Amino acid sequence: MQIKTILGLMLFMYLKIENAGSSSCSDALIDSIPMTQISVSSDRNGYRKKRIKMSSGQTWRPFTSDTDAWLGVDFMEPVRITSVATKGYIEDDNSVSYATSYYVSKSGDGVNFEYYTESGNIVLFSTDTSSQASDAEYVDTQSLDLYTRHMRLHFQSWVNDISVRFEVYGCDDVRSTCSGYDENDHIEGWYTGYPTGNANTLEDIYCIDVHPERTIEDCYSDMGIEDGTISDSQMSASSENSGTETAANGRLNGGDPWVAATNDLNQWLQIDFEDFVTISRVATQTTNSKAVTEFQLEYGFDGSTFYSYYQVYTATATPNSVTYNDLTIPIRARYLRFIPTAWSGNIGMRVETYGCSFGKANNTCDEIGDAGETDGWMTNWVYCRNVGSGVVPCSTALGMESGLINDADLTASSYKTDYDGYQPQHGRLNVVSDTFSDSCWVTDTTDTDQYLQINLGTPAYVSKIAIQGSPGGSDYRTETYYVMYSLDGSSYTTYEEDGSSKLFTGNTDATTAVSSTIFTPFKALYVRINPQSWNTYPAIRAEVYGCDYGLSGCPEWYSDGFTTPGMYRLALPNTGNAYDHVYCPMDQLTNGVASCKDYHDNGQTTDGLYWIKPSGSAGLAIYCDFDTSEFVNDVILMEVGHDYENETHVSGTQYTGAGSYSVDVTYAYASASELSNLAQSSLRCEQLLYYSCSDTYIYDSTPTQYTWWVDGSGSQMTSFPGAASSDSGCFCGQNGNCVGGVETALCNCDQNLVPSRDGGYIVDKSVLPVSAFYAGEFDQSSDYASHTIGKLRCYDADPSTIPTSCQDAADSFGHSTDGYYFIDPDGSGALDPCKVYCDFSSVKNAVVTKFEHDWDSVTIQGITGSGKYGLEVNYNGVSLAQIESLMAGALRCEQYIEFQCYLGTRLRRSNRAWWAARDGTKKEYWGGATDQTDKCGCGVLGACLDASYGCHCDSQDDLHTLHDSGYLTDIDSLPVSQIRFGDTGGSKSATVLLGDLKCYHQTSSKMYESCYHMKNDGVTTDGDYFVDPDGTSSGQDAFLVSCDLSHNDTHVKQMFGHDSETRIHVTGFDVAGSYARDVNYDASWEQFEAHFSLYNYQECEQYIKYECYESKLLDSDTGWWVSRTGETMRYWGGGSPDQLSCSCGVDGSCTGGSSDMCHCDARDSTWATDEGYLFNNTYLPVAQIRLGDTDSGEGYVTLGQVVCYITTRKYANTCKM
Repeated sequence: MQIKTILGLMLFMYLKIENAGSSSCSDALIDSIPMTQISVSSDRNGYRKKRIKMSSGQTWRPFTSDTDAWLGVDFMEPVRITSVATKGYIEDDNSVSYATSYYVSKSGDGVNFEYYTESGNIVLFSTDTSSQASDAEYVDTQSLDLYTRHMRLHFQSWVNDISVRFEVYGCDDVRSTCSGYDENDHIEGWYTGYPTGNANTLEDIYCIDVHPERTIEDCYSDMGIEDGTISDSQMSASSENSGTETAANGRLNGGDPWVAATNDLNQWLQIDFEDFVTISRVATQTTNSKAVTEFQLEYGFDGSTFYSYYQVYTATATPNSVTYNDLTIPIRARYLRFIPTAWSGNIGMRVETYGCSFGKANNTCDEIGDAGETDGWMTNWVYCRNVGSGVVPCSTALGMESGLINDADLTASSYKTDYDGYQPQHGRLNVVSDTFSDSCWVTDTTDTDQYLQINLGTPAYVSKIAIQGSPGGSDYRTETYYVMYSLDGSSYTTYEEDGSSKLFTGNTDATTAVSSTIFTPFKALYVRINPQSWNTYPAIRAEVYGCDYGLSGCPEWYSDGFTTPGMYRLALPNTGNAYDHVYCPMDQLTNGVASCKDYHDNGQTTDGLYWIKPSGSAGLAIYCDFDTSEFVNDVILMEVGHDYENETHVSGTQYTGAGSYSVDVTYAYASASELSNLAQSSLRCEQLLYYSCSDTYIYDSTPTQYTWWVDGSGSQMTSFPGAASSDSGCFCGQNGNCVGGVETALCNCDQNLVPSRDGGYIVDKSVLPVSAFYAGEFDQSSDYASHTIGKLRCYDADPSTIPTSCQDAADSFGHSTDGYYFIDPDGSGALDPCKVYCDFSSVKNAVVTKFEHDWDSVTIQGITGSGKYGLEVNYNGVSLAQIESLMAGALRCEQYIEFQCYLGTRLRRSNRAWWAARDGTKKEYWGGATDQTDKCGCGVLGACLDASYGCHCDSQDDLHTLHDSGYLTDIDSLPVSQIRFGDTGGSKSATVLLGDLKCYHQTSSKMYESCYHMKNDGVTTDGDYFVDPDGTSSGQDAFLVSCDLSHNDTHVKQMFGHDSETRIHVTGFDVAGSYARDVNYDASWEQFEAHFSLYNYQECEQYIKYECYESKLLDSDTGWWVSRTGETMRYWGGGSPDQLSCSCGVDGSCTGGSSDMCHCDARDSTWATDEGYLFNNTYLPVAQIRLGDTDSGEGYVTLGQVVCYITTRKYANTCKM
């Protein structure tokens, strides 16, 4: 068994390891973790670490592909790893870049790493090069069995470039009892050792990683072989040639060397350091004809088992010359062996080793300052390692016997009153009162609800409890008991093991102390000992063992004499006193580092907790995400969670008064007032707040405010998020369009008996964060509400690197990667920066700016009346003013909207539903139509299901779900700020779908009339383009088409896409034409007309297909399509407009015989198909499809794009070739 010593702490003699886990251990561990837990040695522009996950379509690359490159993961807790998968990347020349070999290292603290070994040997993982070379998507998987919290891959060889996407598979590592300890892991747990130094007293002790200093120490001093500090007896060898060439002669710069008796590969020279040391460098020296020219190292802990170090070292054969070799990963061991593998003449060598004693402090590495938290070689070939981390005993008596715990801190459920010595203050281990010979806590009643409660005075880890009974002969004692604990004194948890309450064994006599180990130590301020069985009466004298929590701020560490900047272990506020590592800028504590950006500007790039001191703050810990994967451009994210992030429901008639319901929001690491200072010093901050209600007010008609939130300074806010913070009310009230039928209402929730919602994003930094929430006016048992408060999110960036638009991101900053960008719409103006999605790749001559919002669809039922239900649209923290600024100059803006009605819900009929423009104006038309029409798209065509009305849903079909959909494109009105609908009483229901707002801005200097004009002007890249057939100065706006510029020498293909290109199932519509599918194109009917008017010589076509089963198509006027001009077209693709037929009707080949016009008209109980192309530019494209006869049968309809073959003169039959 391996023996390990930690100097100055304790001697561990045995390691007990119990791993409890599932039988299957192959869960993907990387894809679901945040990028903040992944680290890399370096990265390259365009190949940042955010591209490193297997799901990424791109790849990570280090800044330089060399053997110093690594990627790492912090799993936040120990896990078992069973395999590692990597994938390469295809280059522009179709070659594949990938890693071909790598080492794996592990660490428990993220500081001290050691390589993964099997059978004592470091494993070099080699990938399947033949498969990777031929397939860029090939996933290479390597198996291993590793327990760790931190792991790294160290790349040793590669093809072309180190290009890696990766995944790690495994499962949680559950250490349920006396966990195994590795000196490099620093994992809290129980160990068997000698905490008192008495070799005859072996017992369990709990050890906790407190990371007290995080200092960086020198570790390259000579270790005493040359100067004789290492004695002759500490040097031994496999064999010796003579009395003057012994192992003890093998000292650097000595006389004769050590010479082996035989020259073979079984020889070695060994040094016993008699203590655990860190070895970072070795030196070797030769003499004439006795020269080792190549060697390996082995290391050990007990003198019997040795492990091979992975590197092979070379040495010069020049007599008396010294060769120095540095160890990439230093060795920690007691024994070191030099193993000659090549020599000149005889095996002979003189040696020295360099390093430091493990755990002993030397001078700090001034050369690297605060830059080193990880072991490794630094500047000037100095090896530095962090010796400030480690384990300390956590089984110290906490003060019952010593009196450190005061009498007032000892209370009980009851105590026996017939003797004053039985009060709880007498319940101290080994203490007998001078006044009361039988002094002990004794219960007044004999039931299992009694307890002795101990207030520890300060939160502590509890790892052991000892009890004894009464000392004076009464033989009162506790035989079994439970232990309960609490941090707040009100909520108690019973200690459990293996999923159930642990029943501890107590005393069999009254005087012997019996200790019980808490195998999973708990954090507590209060401890209760709860007797379950006893002799006569429950009686207890007790001691509690454990250790104190530690310090909570960087200034406390500084006051204790720690002045080196670096990572320090803090008990952070508002986290249940949990420890975490925080970077403390000890050299700047007085004035403070104000923000994460200041750290970044000073060269910090490692994500983590940092101590900052914004103006007006005493200091706080904040998580700095320096290169958040949320944005493509460089943005620093500071995100702070709290205890009310999930939706919290409120109900009950006890909350009748204004603000009678309340919650205080407790943030992680800091108070709301401290975070207020952070918010005001940040470039942008935001926080989401929603209040959903049913018959509860925010304001009543007087107006009295019943519901409000409190800002970071403690002030009650009269406005709700989404509205201007300087005014009262909600967004709808400031726009005058709140639901409820009362024009003076300030919020949707006011005087409204139907479910409603108010709120949105708070972006005014001067009032952030939300520190409390109050609600009231719950005067009936049916009243209810809920509130949702999001995390505080603050952003910082260099203002000079923030583009003013997506177009500016491309033009001024050279960005071309699709993704989210931090954009400042007016530069240094009044508008703050915001988050938008920039799409540079979809359209060749335009950049797409996308504004996402907080819901995709909403369904209501049981709400009668026109517009009785309303829902605001929050664009994820982007204000309407910011959107308006970013829309300026767009070629086109569009937002998809759809209304689905069931069992007769009406849309525009009787003014049942509408939407609001960005200024709150009520808009009484729907997608596919234009302002002032009061219609839907079908109404514009004159092709609605009920021709008397302007929308399909106004037909009041009580059998089917109907759809009215299309794009809203009026730039002066967009985006949609609110939707309103109702008419869903009884079993009726309705759903509204709302897409993201998209705006297109031209990026090229020239706008072409068509794809053909592009071809003639030398454009050769196929793709989507905006074109403007009638010119940019007048007529119709530009619209989007797809261009096939390489179709043939004389023609181009110009294609018009739409929203119905997939195969669509039709069933349940019996009446002819009762199924209606409106087709929404990227161009309007007027824009199609402009296109068709441009050329005399263009042929356009559109493919259409109907697959049928017992369903007619054209027979009995069952189905048809509608042209862009609104005309009913009763023929099908490939058919004749004159014959009103499908293609088979032209030549009489239809399945049902010559009298049928389509295959489907036979209504066979087998699947049939009618398909073909529609021509005639006068009517194309298909604007709507109408079908029926699918009550007992069914069908599928497929509609292709409009494809136009364009040239400038007539060619015979060449357009499709």
